[in-house]
Amino acid sequence: MWKWLGWMVVGLTCALAQQPVQLLAGHRAPVSAVAIGPGGVLAVGADAYVQLYRPDGRLVRTLSGHADTVHTLDVAPDGTLLSGAADTTLRLWNPGSGASMGVLQGHRDQVWSARFSPDGGHILSGSADGELWLWTRQGQAQQLSLGRNWIYGVGFSPDGTLLAAGGLDGALLLNPRDGSRLPLLGRLSVRALAWGRDGRLATGDRDGRIQLWDARGSFVRQFRAHSLAVSALVWSGNGQLISGGQDGQIIFWQGEQPLRRLQTTSVLSLAVSGNQLLSGHDDGRARLWNLQGALLQTQEPPAASVAVLTFSPDGSLLASGGWEGEVWLWNQRGQPVRRLTGAELEITALAFSPDGRHLAAGSRDGLTRIYQVASGRLLQTLGAHGNGVGALAFAPNGRALASGGRDRLLFVWDWQAGKKVLEFRAHESHLTGLAWSRDGRTLYSSSSDESLAWWALGPEGVRLERRLMAHARGIYGLALSPDGRTLATASHDQTLKLWDARSGALLRTLQGHTEAAQALAFSPDGLRIASVGWDKALRLWSVQGQLLETIPGFARPLYAVAWSKDGRLAAGSGTLRKAGTVALFRR
Repeated sequence: MWKWLGWMVVGLTCALAQQPVQLLAGHRAPVSAVAIGPGGVLAVGADAYVQLYRPDGRLVRTLSGHADTVHTLDVAPDGTLLSGAADTTLRLWNPGSGASMGVLQGHRDQVWSARFSPDGGHILSGSADGELWLWTRQGQAQQLSLGRNWIYGVGFSPDGTLLAAGGLDGALLLNPRDGSRLPLLGRLSVRALAWGRDGRLATGDRDGRIQLWDARGSFVRQFRAHSLAVSALVWSGNGQLISGGQDGQIIFWQGEQPLRRLQTTSVLSLAVSGNQLLSGHDDGRARLWNLQGALLQTQEPPAASVAVLTFSPDGSLLASGGWEGEVWLWNQRGQPVRRLTGAELEITALAFSPDGRHLAAGSRDGLTRIYQVASGRLLQTLGAHGNGVGALAFAPNGRALASGGRDRLLFVWDWQAGKKVLEFRAHESHLTGLAWSRDGRTLYSSSSDESLAWWALGPEGVRLERRLMAHARGIYGLALSPDGRTLATASHDQTLKLWDARSGALLRTLQGHTEAAQALAFSPDGLRIASVGWDKALRLWSVQGQLLETIPGFARPLYAVAWSKDGRLAAGSGTLRKAGTVALFRR
């Protein structure tokens, strides 16, 4: 079949990169792609990740491997999942195991649409530079072309004999048996395309209109559908056309007449299977409907870009906070058990009390909130730091809480009474880290002013013991070893440094990050250090200074790292406008 194509192998690779044990992945990035697999498994693509959910809405797993936004998803008859992304690649997945089945490489620009042939043996993909590629599952491909602009939609005819592509240059039908191209289907700016089982082709344009064509490329009709661009089209099994628009409407059509309208938020993607319709939206949610228009459930992934992480003292819970202003608590099975709300802006600092019964969360809104872990109840709100909280640390006895702010001030609280005990200016720029000595008599602080400070606390008040200009650029990570003898700092000068916690002597400098180092943590035994940064890699070091391991492959910069008592290592990633994950490793 299709002998004219002259297949060439352009790149099929298997993903062998080291994978985390678990991904606690949630995001509020737009849901740009959706698909429904065998058994009703729901596939949701947002940012660089694909999440798989059971029909009851429970998260099964997160698939990671793409380096940029996932734009398209499809499912083959045998259940293989296909994803295409802005990183120019296509990926094949086994959704049952989550294993990567290969990467198709050849596109030179963002892949916006990809579809399996009806028999699942071939793949058609279109990209932002107007290129159209036809692939075998083994990675052989033929490069075609629609024009010079974006291709937003592609598809096979129901019998697999024709190919369709739609984009900014219009819509085109191709006959792969002889290489002929049917006439251009109008000078339209096509944003969505779908082929029905009866051979009808539907296209949707940026002006909100839908066009219908027969299988020979002959125009049938055009009608106004949405007030903004038509962004998604699907046909149900009984031949009903369903459209989604940037105006937030999902419309079920009977001919040119709307049979049913669902008003929601801007629609980016649609998928249909049996009596179910899955929609992806600009608000970061996916919604599951029946074809009668009833909303069955909303998939609201449980975390945005991760800025801070901390494990409870016993390791039973992991707390994560991000740009959406929420704190999520995860159990050891990786399931979200509680969402803590109340903050107005990004969560910037987290600390568990020594007994694990309370959690302090600092926010960019300047407030520190104390929650009861067991119930999630907000117990106390501590007064504002100007421009936000930068660091938090409970004293070893649990009665005092230190908070450092972007206002350069350091507060010590009797947090149960909600009373500020001490307030003093600690640095010349915002505070980024705090730690208490094991006896509770010394408080260590770090700052973006490049300095590290030792503060002696006693009944008479506070006294500065020592201040070091520790790095050539700001310090953004501070950790104290489990035995209390060593301080570690991470800096935007791309280095880590280890210090004697008593004398302040520099013990060694760790070099290996290629961009700013953002956070670090000691292993439970104190023999290793984990560090993360803007270079999208997790690094493990010995405390003697040797780089033991580098784990690359994250899609976004890493801002947080935490090591649990039982040896689980968590790394959090994300950016302000992009989504993130919490990756769990055992080290």
